[in-house]
Amino acid sequence: MQRHQVLIIDGYNVIRNNKRYAGLGLDFEGGAGWNKAREALVNDAAYFVQGNYERCTVVFDGAGNPDSAGEPSKKAGIDIIFSPSGVSADSVIENLAHEAREQGLEVVVVSSDFTIQSTVYGGGVTRMSAAGFGMDSEILEQEWRENSQTERPKNTIAGRLDKDTLSKLNAIVHGD
Repeated sequence: MQRHQVLIIDGYNVIRNNKRYAGLGLDFEGGAGWNKAREALVNDAAYFVQGNYERCTVVFDGAGNPDSAGEPSKKAGIDIIFSPSGVSADSVIENLAHEAREQGLEVVVVSSDFTIQSTVYGGGVTRMSAAGFGMDSEILEQEWRENSQTERPKNTIAGRLDKDTLSKLNAIVHGD
C-alpha cells in the first residue's frame, strides 16, 4: 500500500545550512547567487520526491518583501511559495503541515530551524534535517549519474533473432 506523504521544505534554511548549495558561489550579504541556489534546491526536490511523495512545496521567506503576495507557482512539479509580505516562512510551513495532516496525509518537513521543529514536529509530522536532505540529494544525483553513464544494450528485434533468421531477413531486405 502506497503511503500518502507530502514534503514541505524550508527553502532558505536548507540553502543556508547545506554545503551542497554553499558551493554555488553565494554571496549571502549582497544577494548574488540566490536564484542559482533556489533553482538547484527545486531541482533536487523534484528528483527527491519522485515516487515517494504525492506533492512537494518549497517555502521561501518573503516576509520582508512588500511585493510578495504569497501566491504559489509551480516548477518541475514542485509548488514554490514565497511567504506573503509580513508573514514568515515558518508560519506558512506550519499552516501547510496542519492542512496536510487535516487531510490525513503524512507530512515530512525539511528544516534545521529550531522554531519549526518545536511547532510542527508534533502530531504526526516527521522531520528531516537540511543536512540530511542535502546528503540524500547528493546520493540520488550520484546514482543517476552512474546509471546514465552505464552503457545499456539496445533492445532491438535483430538482437533477439537467431543468426539464421537474421541472415534470411537481411537477404530479403537487401534483395540477395
